[in-house]
Amino acid sequence: MDTSELIHRLQLLQRRLCEMAGDLGNLTDPEIVAVSQEADRLIIQLQRLRKEEAEGRKGPESTVSLLTASQTAEEARQQSGTLFMKNS
Repeated sequence: MDTSELIHRLQLLQRRLCEMAGDLGNLTDPEIVAVSQEADRLIIQLQRLRKEEAEGRKGPESTVSLLTASQTAEEARQQSGTLFMKNS
């Protein structure tokens, strides 16, 4: 699965989670937890793909941190084009 497909699936899951949270009202509901875990797996897969792409461009000896503690979300997104989903 390529990056754009992963991002699309994550966006669908985000919408689904928001709808479920509104309907069920309990973020620890087993259905919400299952969808959230699926989103987590996709996020990890996307991060791995992006890391592999970055290493392929820069060589195997360099590693890229997708998000460091000292970076703001905006800085990280600008640096690597990482997807951030905001839940309002």
